[in-house]
Amino acid sequence: MRWPTNLAIVAIAVLLVVSCFAEETSDDKKGHRLRVRGRRPNSGKTRGNTSSSSSTASLRRNAFTRGRPVPIDAESDDQTPAGSIQTRVSTRLRPNHRLGTPALTTSKANSDSGKKVVCYYTNWSQYRPKLGKFMPEDIPADLCTHLIFSFGWMKKGKLSSFETNDETKDGKVGLYEKINNLKKVNPKLKTLLAIGGWSFGTQKFKEMSATRYSRQIFVFSAIPFLRDRNFDGLDMDWEYPKGSEDKKNFVLLLKELREAFEAEAEETKKPRLLLTAAVPVGPDSIRGGYDVPAVAKYLDLMNIMAYDFHGKWESQTGHNAPLFAPSSDSEWRKQLSVSHAAGMWVKLGAPKEKMVIGMPTYGRTFSLSDKKNFSVNVATKGGGNAGVYTKEAGFLAYYEICEMLRGGRARYIWDDEMKVPYLVEDDQWVGFDDERSIRNKMQWVKDEGYAGAMVWTVDMDDFTGKVCGTGVKYPLIGAMREELLGTPREGGNGKDIDWQKIAGKKGNDADSSITSAVKIPLSEVLEKVKNKNKIKQLPVRPDDDDDEAVDDTKSRPAQMMCYVTNWSAKRDGAGRFNIEDIDPKLCTHVVYAFAKLKENKLTPGLDTDIGDELKDGTYKKLMKLKDKHPDIKIILALGGWAFGSKPFKELTSNIFRMNQFVYDAVEFLREHTFDGLDVDWEYPRGEDDKASYLDLIRELRMAFEGEAKSSKLGRLLLSAAVPASADAINAGYDVPELSKYVDFFNVMTYDFHGQWEKSVGHNSPLFPIESASSTEKRLTVDSGAKEWMKQGAPKEKILLGMPTYGRTFTLVDPEKFDIGAPVKEGGEAGKYTKEPGFLAYYEICDFLQGDNTTLVWDNEQMVPFAYRGNQWCGFDDERSFKSKMEWLKNEGYGGVMVWSMDLDDFRGSCGGGKFPLIKSMKSELEGYRVGLEYDGPFEGTAGGPGSKRKDPNEVTCEEEDGHISYHRDKGDCTKYFMCEGERKHHMPCPANLVFNANENVCDWPENVEGCMQHTAAPPAAK
Repeated sequence: MRWPTNLAIVAIAVLLVVSCFAEETSDDKKGHRLRVRGRRPNSGKTRGNTSSSSSTASLRRNAFTRGRPVPIDAESDDQTPAGSIQTRVSTRLRPNHRLGTPALTTSKANSDSGKKVVCYYTNWSQYRPKLGKFMPEDIPADLCTHLIFSFGWMKKGKLSSFETNDETKDGKVGLYEKINNLKKVNPKLKTLLAIGGWSFGTQKFKEMSATRYSRQIFVFSAIPFLRDRNFDGLDMDWEYPKGSEDKKNFVLLLKELREAFEAEAEETKKPRLLLTAAVPVGPDSIRGGYDVPAVAKYLDLMNIMAYDFHGKWESQTGHNAPLFAPSSDSEWRKQLSVSHAAGMWVKLGAPKEKMVIGMPTYGRTFSLSDKKNFSVNVATKGGGNAGVYTKEAGFLAYYEICEMLRGGRARYIWDDEMKVPYLVEDDQWVGFDDERSIRNKMQWVKDEGYAGAMVWTVDMDDFTGKVCGTGVKYPLIGAMREELLGTPREGGNGKDIDWQKIAGKKGNDADSSITSAVKIPLSEVLEKVKNKNKIKQLPVRPDDDDDEAVDDTKSRPAQMMCYVTNWSAKRDGAGRFNIEDIDPKLCTHVVYAFAKLKENKLTPGLDTDIGDELKDGTYKKLMKLKDKHPDIKIILALGGWAFGSKPFKELTSNIFRMNQFVYDAVEFLREHTFDGLDVDWEYPRGEDDKASYLDLIRELRMAFEGEAKSSKLGRLLLSAAVPASADAINAGYDVPELSKYVDFFNVMTYDFHGQWEKSVGHNSPLFPIESASSTEKRLTVDSGAKEWMKQGAPKEKILLGMPTYGRTFTLVDPEKFDIGAPVKEGGEAGKYTKEPGFLAYYEICDFLQGDNTTLVWDNEQMVPFAYRGNQWCGFDDERSFKSKMEWLKNEGYGGVMVWSMDLDDFRGSCGGGKFPLIKSMKSELEGYRVGLEYDGPFEGTAGGPGSKRKDPNEVTCEEEDGHISYHRDKGDCTKYFMCEGERKHHMPCPANLVFNANENVCDWPENVEGCMQHTAAPPAAK
C-alpha cells in the first residue's frame, strides 16, 4: 500500500526534527563530559607567580588530619564573630561554565559495582568532648566496605599499639576488638590497621626501611600482630618518602610486605592480608618519593589523599578539596585539585582500579584579612577559629560546620567551577564538602573508572544525625555509599540538606541538647602502664669503640671451635659432663649442641637449658664463662644427625616460615646472649635443597648484618657444620655462594668409616692407605678439606673436624684386624656413652689399658688403632693430632672444630691431665696465624675479641607500651629508674622506703626481697 504524498512528506519532516533534537541533546551530553575531562590544567606548563606558601610543602596534613591532635587555643576575639556582613545565600557563577548540577540520583545498578568505600577511624576521637566523643560502637557495620584503624605505632622497629586502651586487657575490651567485632555483624567488612600519619613523621619509616634486616623485623612483627588482633590487612601511611633512597626503600618495604603476606597465607591457608597505602597529592611529593608503577604493583589499594590542597599554612583562601581548580588559580595552583591529582597518579602509572579517591568529612578554615573580600584566593591572616570539639585552629569537622550553617549567621556559597561549597561568617572562611559536592564527586569517580572513595574520617561526619538537621546519620558517607554501592541511607527523611535554603536563617539549631566543650584533665586521659621489667643485658659495641688493635690485619690466630652436647649431662657417673667442666681457656668458641625447632621457631633443646628463678639454666651457665674469659664466643647449634633433614626442608619450603624463623632466631640469640648460630643441616640433597639451604644461610647473614647495625652490638656469628664427602658437597652445597655468608665451615672430617660398613676402616684418617680404592682414597681429612677448597671455600674459613672419640667394630676373625678386614657389626658399647660402635676417648683409655690390647700406629693414615680379641677401635690420640696440626698449618687452613669437648678425657683419668687431646691441638697451633685473603662482601663485620660488654646492672630505657616504665636500681634499693620512652630518670623513694619492682611502688623494706637491711616498717599501733 502506498502512503499519500502529503502524509509522507509530513512524516519525513517529523523524523528529521526528532533526529536533529536527539543529536543536539547527545552533543550536549558529550560536550559536558569533554568539558569535565578537559578541566585538568596542562601539567607541562611552568609554575606561575605564586607565593612560596603555595609550595608542595603546603600540601602537608597538619597534626590532626592524619596524626595526633594538637589542640590550639583560639584567641578570645576570634570566638565571637562580628555581624557586619548581611547574611544571605548566593551561588557563585564563573563565566563559560554551566550552572551547578542538582544532586545526582542513586542507581540500583551500582549495588554490585565492586566499588569501595574505605573509611578511616581515629583512636584519638574518643577524647573529644561531649557531642564529638566517638567510639567504635558508633560505626554501623555496613557503613563502609573497608575500615582502617588509625593509628598503630612502631616500637623498636616493630608494629605495636599506641593508645593504652587499643588492646583488650584487664577485662576491658579494647578499641581493636571493638572495631573487629563489627565483622560479626557484617562478615564482608575488611578491617585494616594503619601505621604512620602526619605527626608520626618520617624518621621512623626511614630507619625501619633502610636495611633488609630492619624491614624484615617490621614485616615479621606486623603479621602476627595483625593476625592476633583479627585485622585483615595493613595500611602504610608514610608521610612522606623523599629522595631516591626513600623512594627505593619504600618499594622494597612494600615488596617484602606483600611477599610475606602471600607466603603467610599459603602457609596458614588463611585469606591473604591486604596491603594498602595512603599516598599524597602534591606533585613534588609524588614525583620525589614514589616509583608509581612499582608501588602500585604491590598494593591492593592506593588511598589518594585528595584533600588538604589548601589550608592555614597558606596566605590566601583555597578550598580543602576542590574537584576542579578555579580559573583564578595560578598555573601552579591549578595542579591542586582532586581531578588533577588523580590524573597525575594515573599518568605516572597507577591503575585506576586500585585508586580510591579521598573524601574529607572536615573543612579547612581561614581568618580573612578583609572580611568584605571573601572569594577564592583572597588574602588571609591565618587559620580560622578552632572548633568546639576538634579544638584545632584552621580545621572543623562536618558536624561543626553544620552548627555554623544552622547558626543563622553563615553564608553558603556553591562554587560551580570547583564543584564544592564554602561558607563565610564574619571573617571566617570555610571550604568543605557537603552531600551535593560528594554526590558530584561520586559521579566523577564512576565516570573516570576509579575504585571508589576513601573517607578521612568516619568520626568527623555527623555520626549522630542530630546536628545537621535531617536526622540522617553519616550524611556524607551515606551519600557515597548510595552513589557507589546503591545502599540507601538510614534515619531521618533520607533527603540531602539544601544549605542554600537553610544557611543564614535564625533558629536552625538541630539539637538544643548540644553543650559547649569541657576541658578534660590530662590525668584522666593518661593511664599508667605497668613495666614489663625487661632489662637488656647485652654486650654493647658503641660507635666509638674499636676492636683491639691487631698489628697484622692480614691474618688472625687459628680458631678452635669446641662443641659441647646437651645430652652429655645425662651420662652416668664419670661420663657426666657439666658446663662447669668446660675449660674456657682451651677454645676460641664453644658451640652448644643442639637447639630445636618448635612451630618453626628456634627453641631450647632441653627444658633445663632455660632454668627458673631457683636454678640457672644451661644457657646462663654458659654465659658465665665470659665473666673470666670475655673473649670467648658462645654459639648455639641447630640440627644434627638425629634432628635430620626433614625439619629443615619444611622450614625452608615457605619464605614466610623461613624468614619468620630467621628474625625470631635473632631475638632468641640476643635474649640469651649467644654470640652466633651454627647451622647443622644433615644434609641438603638435590637442587631444591641446595637452593633452600643457600636461601636460609643468606637470610641469616643479612639479618645478622642488619641487626648489628641497628643495635650497635657485635654482629652475630654464622657457622655451618658441613660434610667432607665430595658426593655430599656436590649434592647440596653451592660453595662459592655460601662462602659469602658464613664465617666458618665446620667440616666434619670424621665418621669416614663406621659400623654401617662391612669392613674395618678408620674414623678419621689424615691420608689414605696405598691399597685403597679410588673411592676410599677420597674418604680422608686431607681429601675432604681439599674438596671444599677446590669448590671455592676460602682456606681461612675452613675449620677441620677433629674427633675426640673413636669408631669400633666387632671382627669376623680376630686374626684379621688390618684395614679392610671383615666385620660383623659395631663394637661393644662404652660404659658411659652406651652406643655400639662408638667410644669416647676416656673410654678408649680404658680399652687400651685392658690385658692383651694391641696398639698400632698406621704410618700411612697417620692415625692409631687398637684391637683386642674381636674388638677393633680406630681413634685419634695426641700424636695423631700433632701430625694433623702440622699438616693444617702447612696447608694454611683456618683452624679446627672439635667434636666434642665432653668426649675428651675431661677428668684426666687417662693420666695426661684434663683435656689431653684438645690441649695437644692448642699447643701445636700456638703462634700460628691464618692468612686472610678472601675478599667477600661482608668480611670484617663480626665483633672480635675486645668487644665491650655492658654492665649487667645498667638499665637501658627503650620504648615500652604506654611509654612509661619503671625499673629497680640493682645497686641501691632506695632508688629506681623511670623510663619515658628512651629517656631515663633516676628517682629516689621517700625516706625509709625501697622500690618494689613487682608492684612498681615504693614499699616497706620487709616486703621486698633483698632490701630488708634498710629501715623496717614502723611498729603497729597499740
